[in-house]
Amino acid sequence: MQLRHANTLMSPAEGETPWEKKVTAICFAPDNSRMAVVCVDRIVCIYDENGDRIDKFSTKPNDKGPKNYIVRSMAFCPDAKQPKLAVAQSDNIVFVYKWAGDGTSIWNGKKSICNKFSGTSPVTSLVWPNNRPFEAVYGLAEGKVKIGQLRSNKHQTLYNGESYVVALASNPNGTGVISAHLDGSIYRYNFPDSNQSGPAYTKICTHSSVPYALSWGRAICAAGNDQVVTFYDRDGGLERTFDYSGEPEKGQVECKEFSCAAFNNTGDSVAVGNFDCYYTFSYNTKSDSWDENEVKVVENMYSVTAMNWKNNGSTLAIGTFCGLLDLYDACIKRYTYKRTFEITYVSPSQVLIRKKSEKSSSLLKSNFGHEITKINIYADPEVKIDRFVVGFTESSLILLDLDTGKQSEIQWHGNGESEKFFFDTANAVLVSYAGELSVIEYGSDEVIASVRTEYTSSHLLSVRINERPPRQGEDNPDTPRVDEEEGTNKKIAYLLDHQAVCVKNMHTQASTTINHDTKIDFLELNSRGNLLLFRDKRRVLHLFDVETQSRTALLNYCSYVQWVPGSDVVVAQNRNTMCVWYNIHAPDQVTVKEIKGDIDGIERTNGKTEVLVDETTSVSSYELVEELIDFGTAIDDRDYVTAMQILEGMEFSPQSEAMWSQLQQMCIANWNLKMAERCSAALGDVSRARYLRKVAKLADSAKDQGVDPRDHWQVRSKMLELKKELEMAEDVLIAHNKVDEAITMYEDLLLFNEALGVAERRNHPDAEDKRRKFYQYLLDTKQEESAALMKESTGDYAQAINLYLQAGMPGKAARVIADNNINQPSNLLESVAIALEDADMYEKAGDFYERMGQKQRALDGFVKGHAFRKAVELARKHFPNQVVSLEESWGDYLVSVSQLDMAINHYMEAHAQTKAINAALKARQWSKALNLADQLDVQEAQPYYAELAEHYASQKQYKEAERCYVQSDNHSKAVDMWTAAGEWEAAHKLARSFLPESEITTLYMENASKMEKAQKFKEAEKLYLAVEKPDHAIAMYKRHRKFDTMIQLVEKYRKELLSESHKYLAQQLEMECNFRDAEEHYAAAGEWLAAVNMYRSNDQWEEAIRVAKFHGGINASKRVAYAYALHLGGAAGAKLLTKLSLLEPAIDYAMESGAFEHAFELSKEALPKKVPEVHLKYALYLEDEERFQEAEAEFINASKPREAIEMYLHQQSWSDAARVADQYDPSAIPEVYAAQGKAAAEREDFGRAEEMYVKASKPDLALAMYENAGQYQDALRVAQRHLPHKLNEVNLRFQSAQAGMGTGGTKADYLSKGRNMEKNGRFSEAIDAYLLPKKDVIRDTDALEEIWEQAVRVAKTNMKNRYMEVVRGVSSRLVDVKKYESAAEILREADLLDEAISVCISGQAWEKAKELASGNRMLTDRVESAFSGYMVKAENTSGLMEMGHTDAALDVLAQRGDWDRLWETAAKERVGKNVTMKYAARRVQQLVDDGGIKMDEAVETLLKHGAPSSPSYYDMYRDLTCGILGRDKNQESKTNQPAVVADLREVLYGVAIKLRGKSTDGKIDMEFEQLLMATHYTHMMYECSARKLSSLSCKCAITLLRYAGIIPTDKVFYVAGQACKEEGEMNLAFMLLNRYVDLIEAIEEGDMSGIDNADFADATNVPFDTALPTYFYLPEHDAREEVRDWVLSICMDNSIEQQLPRQGESEGTVYGGLFASSKPTCIVTGYPVPSRDQINVNNSVANKKDWNALVGKTGRCPWTNEQASAQW
Repeated sequence: MQLRHANTLMSPAEGETPWEKKVTAICFAPDNSRMAVVCVDRIVCIYDENGDRIDKFSTKPNDKGPKNYIVRSMAFCPDAKQPKLAVAQSDNIVFVYKWAGDGTSIWNGKKSICNKFSGTSPVTSLVWPNNRPFEAVYGLAEGKVKIGQLRSNKHQTLYNGESYVVALASNPNGTGVISAHLDGSIYRYNFPDSNQSGPAYTKICTHSSVPYALSWGRAICAAGNDQVVTFYDRDGGLERTFDYSGEPEKGQVECKEFSCAAFNNTGDSVAVGNFDCYYTFSYNTKSDSWDENEVKVVENMYSVTAMNWKNNGSTLAIGTFCGLLDLYDACIKRYTYKRTFEITYVSPSQVLIRKKSEKSSSLLKSNFGHEITKINIYADPEVKIDRFVVGFTESSLILLDLDTGKQSEIQWHGNGESEKFFFDTANAVLVSYAGELSVIEYGSDEVIASVRTEYTSSHLLSVRINERPPRQGEDNPDTPRVDEEEGTNKKIAYLLDHQAVCVKNMHTQASTTINHDTKIDFLELNSRGNLLLFRDKRRVLHLFDVETQSRTALLNYCSYVQWVPGSDVVVAQNRNTMCVWYNIHAPDQVTVKEIKGDIDGIERTNGKTEVLVDETTSVSSYELVEELIDFGTAIDDRDYVTAMQILEGMEFSPQSEAMWSQLQQMCIANWNLKMAERCSAALGDVSRARYLRKVAKLADSAKDQGVDPRDHWQVRSKMLELKKELEMAEDVLIAHNKVDEAITMYEDLLLFNEALGVAERRNHPDAEDKRRKFYQYLLDTKQEESAALMKESTGDYAQAINLYLQAGMPGKAARVIADNNINQPSNLLESVAIALEDADMYEKAGDFYERMGQKQRALDGFVKGHAFRKAVELARKHFPNQVVSLEESWGDYLVSVSQLDMAINHYMEAHAQTKAINAALKARQWSKALNLADQLDVQEAQPYYAELAEHYASQKQYKEAERCYVQSDNHSKAVDMWTAAGEWEAAHKLARSFLPESEITTLYMENASKMEKAQKFKEAEKLYLAVEKPDHAIAMYKRHRKFDTMIQLVEKYRKELLSESHKYLAQQLEMECNFRDAEEHYAAAGEWLAAVNMYRSNDQWEEAIRVAKFHGGINASKRVAYAYALHLGGAAGAKLLTKLSLLEPAIDYAMESGAFEHAFELSKEALPKKVPEVHLKYALYLEDEERFQEAEAEFINASKPREAIEMYLHQQSWSDAARVADQYDPSAIPEVYAAQGKAAAEREDFGRAEEMYVKASKPDLALAMYENAGQYQDALRVAQRHLPHKLNEVNLRFQSAQAGMGTGGTKADYLSKGRNMEKNGRFSEAIDAYLLPKKDVIRDTDALEEIWEQAVRVAKTNMKNRYMEVVRGVSSRLVDVKKYESAAEILREADLLDEAISVCISGQAWEKAKELASGNRMLTDRVESAFSGYMVKAENTSGLMEMGHTDAALDVLAQRGDWDRLWETAAKERVGKNVTMKYAARRVQQLVDDGGIKMDEAVETLLKHGAPSSPSYYDMYRDLTCGILGRDKNQESKTNQPAVVADLREVLYGVAIKLRGKSTDGKIDMEFEQLLMATHYTHMMYECSARKLSSLSCKCAITLLRYAGIIPTDKVFYVAGQACKEEGEMNLAFMLLNRYVDLIEAIEEGDMSGIDNADFADATNVPFDTALPTYFYLPEHDAREEVRDWVLSICMDNSIEQQLPRQGESEGTVYGGLFASSKPTCIVTGYPVPSRDQINVNNSVANKKDWNALVGKTGRCPWTNEQASAQW
């Protein structure tokens, strides 16, 4: 592991007491969003996840005791949803602080103490175990370890270690804690629910020293002051020891006492704090032991006193003895993935994944502690954005959703390479490996289902996990449906094979298999998982109900199908038709719509469902009927009231009729009789509606008697009778001994037979009479059949037969004879047989004749009745010679009724082969027809073979067609068939079987020629190639100029001619002047130079240059350009090169190739400025050729004599260099001498060098030469002779050099040198000698001061001209060594009083500054001002107040944000109102910027401390007013909005009064007046509403419409609409709320252009130019949908006019506030006031009625808030 310093949050303390900032505790919140740090000062600082300090608070002493305690330890609650912090203090108490939260974050808001646990001795340590949010464990100095129960606010002792508790730690999973004691013992405690064996607590070991450093991860780490780190197992067994007590090796840091330790969250890395360093250790899984990492040394860090890890292991925080707080990033390795993600391994088993564009990161962690070996990140299939992370370990698979943060880890033994992952399913991922598909739900560490399937396409898999819960239990009409336990609806549908679907309940593991007869290519479950759609290869769409196991075919030729999201509505496509099933339980009720493209998808947003159709050039959308979709959902949820409301608003149609019918059935099934009655009425079933009303009355009567209607016999029987379950109704009545009622029920239904049956079974006394009457009734009503049944049941068969014959039912008469074996009388039998024939019942007549023994008549009857099966059976027994003719007749009959398949067999039985083949052909039984044809003679079968051949050819069954063509002697047609099909080899093979090779070739060549003439070149090519004539194909393409295809054939069949072919084509095309195509072929032949020459020869030089550049590069293009120039020659070439922007490249190429003559020609002709460069390049060329004289001339021509001089200097040809310099550049002569001097110096010929340097007038170079050589005597000589002004400097450097060599450099030396120079009268040099010492040479500042003062003394007494210079220099040096007062004193002696005071101020020597300024008012003011500024900077308000600088003190408090103290100070010092208003405005601006609930405090501040009336504050008032009046519904509910608005109105009114007082005309700014009136009428609305004056409140709400912009537009329309709705003004309520619905749609779309303003065009008080709000007044979507639903319901009401009246008609109505008027407006409602109702009160106008109504309730004026009474 590598730990890299990331940030320093707290710098170490400086001064003599650094321990006062000692860090005593550090802890991180469980979500890592907060870090708490506390020092000895007992102030807890809170840092955010970016390391910024965002809060701090002081801890509280125990029972208001003295603040002499320290915070020993801290811990956050392990539950991230509970913002709590436990603080252990040495004053015997543990406090638990809780944040209140403010809606934006749980960590904001006020902090309060929610728990406290006091003890009898100091608390020494604290730990809050993971997974135990209500239990904190702490240790005491007396040795006890206690647990604090947050729920009960009580504590109890876990155990007593009998020794001071020095440290506590818990294991990573929170199942136990350990404690270390002063005697070295370590105890372990297991919580009761930890599933650990052994005693609850036990002493596990005794450490070798006091284990101040203690932590528990994978092992227990303990260390102390013996420099030994020991790792124990959980039972105290020794794992490994690291001893650092010996002498450190070279390069190693000395180890001192270990002070603290901390494991990371996985427990496999631990950090142990020491002095100026910390040690880290990691667990090696391969060696199963602990390894030491590199020791992290931080100089001057001092002892580590606190440390802790972030809960994701990414950061280690370290606090030290001196108050240093550092953060270190933990990293094993880091890399970038897909250039988008930064992957950081903070430990082997956990990885941080951060998107580079975001600050936050996600943690991928192995809960099993396995090393993560591989990471992949996959994109969301819908939005194509990387979202899903897959991590592999040796034995597990980790899945992470970056959006939701949910992670799953399962045991896995894949190889990490063969797995396929599917992320199409919400909440889950599907993993396919080794033919097995595993379903893993995010957040679950188990595979919820594993199935075997090879079909993993998203179209062949459907998974639904808790999208909608399933139904359970019986429906109850009074309650919504009952669902299964949440989280248990998990279904998967997949293919077992091509034709079998399995639907599996992943919760119960139950499964259902659907077998199909065709391959399935699509399936999808609905969101509840109880319905399955699947489609087969025949494009037939099926619906399968999983619960009822029923299947329905929905649609043929289905090309698209999908469930509408979140419903049971199906959308499918059939060719150009879109089919929609709004009620999938009624498959025949389908809505059909014509479309012009293919359905692309379904979108369901903003209360609309649209089907997107791709129409090739655009995408269209078709909106579905949302009411029908909602009806299905309501039915599914058993919300019958909502379902009925939806149907009430729909027009009656076949679709709605089916829905009414469905609702009726469900209501009847669930005994909701009144709703069922309404459904029957809607369906027009009046009789059923009346019946249900009667039953409902019976049910109500039963309820009145206290009987459940379902148990009442009469109600139950009536309902069963309605359902036509008469037998069950009878059973109910009989069970209650209601025999007469049962008989009556049947009689009312005219079911007399059933009524008679009941009477007879129950031995009713009137049973016989009823039978007689019933028989007579049947005869009277001509119901002979029923009468015959009665006689048959009584055994009177003759009478029954006669009655059947009378009824014209001889068949039943024959049945009676047959069933009862009646043979007499014969006349009766004969009459029955005749009756059967008369009734055309020949088959039954035949049966009857056969029974009577009349076989021929029976056979005739069977034939007439087409009962050929019976006729054949009878003929085989009695007439065998007629069987064959009967079989043929049977076949003829079957053909006549189009039963051709059956006819074939009968023809074959009759040996009628021709008829059999014809029947087979008509029946399209081609195989059978072929078999039959094979049985015929060849000649006879040929016509049939020809017909079969045509069929098989049309079906592309070429093998069978070939056989039939051959059998029918049509070989040429077979060849043509193969040729037309493009099967040249088959055609060739067939042709060879009956044609010689030459004829075949001729045939193919002829066909190819025909194809060529028909422009079918591909077919012709295949024919040529079939007979191995590729040259003909090549020639064909050449003739038709299909050169590309020609080249392809040459490359394939004549590769050796490819290059020549390209060249030939290029030449041909060149001759045709088709240069572009010729160029391509030249290039393909590798002859691009030929292309260049082609263009050159045709004078197309630009194209030649292009080709050369493309194929030969830039140099080749330059060569062509150069040739171009040569071709043109002279001015023309130069001009053309200039035109082509190739002039400079051509000149450059000429120079590069050494053709300088041409370069000169071009440059002189067209680019004169280039001539010097050509001369220069030519000179350099000559120099390289060592032709120096010629080069000199060219340099001179190029005006570069200096380069010529440098050339000679480089050659050390001094005389030539001097000559050129003397002649052309005299200023370079010194450089020649200097170069000679440098050369001499390099040869160490210092004398010659000195001579040359002096000649060059550069003695300083000679001086530097001698100094560099250490020859200071020569240097002094040169300085004295040539540079006297540098003599002192050289002397000083000489002395410094001596000091560096150990000579001189002490205080005595410098004083001695200076005094010697003084004695010699060399006072200036003495001053320099005294000034020579520096602070880096002499460390003693007092000695330096003494030496420098000597320089001041000498200058003052002997060198007046240097006195001021020396004084300033010495004072500056004294300031550098922090001798401010001495520096100031020297400056004062020189009368530099201003500078002296400046020195004191810079050094904060205030007393000295005051002393120097005494007596001088100006200087005194300056010192005081500086001191005041210092105090302000130091935030010393007390000092400022003592100085009388009240304003400065208040500024400091304002900057610090200590407003309570500021107000207290202002009040105490009686600061003026204007001053407090200034600070009030400043505070208010801060609060307005913060927004939210803090705006209430802003209003309170202005009300309490005054509101400034300067126009510069208008923006603040606007922001404050808009912020308060613009709150949404949720924000208003969190505060007392009416009271806040009232206070704001009072503030703005007071400001307006001041502004009117200042104004000459008594008017105020229009914008400010708008703010005031918007606030005023909002206050009036709340006031009237509170006083139950709803009409006035409604008017105020309508008035607020004119202030849209100050108040969000959607808010004013909603509030006004709701007020009108409550007041009963439904038309205006509809208009306003309809406008509100338009506005929220515009807000959703972010565009206001689509709003139609026509409805309010005449309403002059309603502005249209307001900005579109960025948020909703109603944040909840359901609340907005409720308004939308109301508007939709009202729009169908014909009583609503849905328009505004004219302005003239609005006076005196609620509409009056919508129109501008010249009349004054009422101060109560804002409505125009007629003159007859007008009153003037307190400088305002009011409607007398409205004024009196409000004042009568409040007793105060609504404008001035003064006491008032009614005005009559």
